[in-house]
Amino acid sequence: MVEIIHAAPEAREEIAQFMAQVFPRAKWSIDGWRAILDGRWSRPGDSYAITVRDDGKLVGVLGLITAERPTETGPKVTAKMTSWYLLKPYRGTGVGRRMIELATADPDITVTDFTSSPGAVHAVKSAGLVELDTQRLIWRPRASAPDSLPIHTDPLAKTERLSAKDIQVLQDHAGLELTPLLIETPDGPCLVILSIKQKHDDYVTYEVMYLGNRTLFARHVRAIAGAILPEDRAILSVDRRMLPHDVQYDAVEDFAVPRFYTPDRMPAGDIDHLYTEVVLLGLKLY
Repeated sequence: MVEIIHAAPEAREEIAQFMAQVFPRAKWSIDGWRAILDGRWSRPGDSYAITVRDDGKLVGVLGLITAERPTETGPKVTAKMTSWYLLKPYRGTGVGRRMIELATADPDITVTDFTSSPGAVHAVKSAGLVELDTQRLIWRPRASAPDSLPIHTDPLAKTERLSAKDIQVLQDHAGLELTPLLIETPDGPCLVILSIKQKHDDYVTYEVMYLGNRTLFARHVRAIAGAILPEDRAILSVDRRMLPHDVQYDAVEDFAVPRFYTPDRMPAGDIDHLYTEVVLLGLKLY
């Protein structure tokens, strides 16, 4: 008998071992799988995975990075879908769709998917997720960049310059492979959290994972790019939804696969790239 349920708390290690076995090409150890499942940002009782069992045997899993996160309108709960796998005999039977339906059933939790494979898009859409974003905006260094802005590389040493939301976000992500910067603009401080990765041979990408003040960032983005980017072979990248529509940029790039989310649960613009396995494991975000 096939049973599809939220994973029991005591099943974490079994699921971690299953994931390590069925994803042999993953570039992280068993400790990485454990980190994905440990629920570091979740509330007591929040789901960390959907499991499929056939007569008790684990045959499928869908990881959920559930997080209670601060927003401008108070705490919101998100669940990032990750590491979805179903053994071959169970594919094409509707089990996969039922897994996602269970994962997205709670109307108070916004479920996201930033790292889906092209082959999973149909199932994701069938379960009610819609496109969150399809493009990133890009800025490049310029020889005629404006005067550099002052930058604090340890924002938590300047808590008097930060909002309560910014402080909570920084504390939640302390020790992870991220670069937080507090940038002093002419109109006040702006917290930016970056993931800096060599995604392409030609340049390094400074990917914006979080913005403390999006209006301020958009107003001074050219100066900010000039302040944080090296002179060449680097770009500043921000998902389009995170900035006002009238922001000026150097280029726009389509994602190979869109970002997805469950609509009408929290504003799309409030959904950034933190509280996900991308930052837990220091992954590249494509």
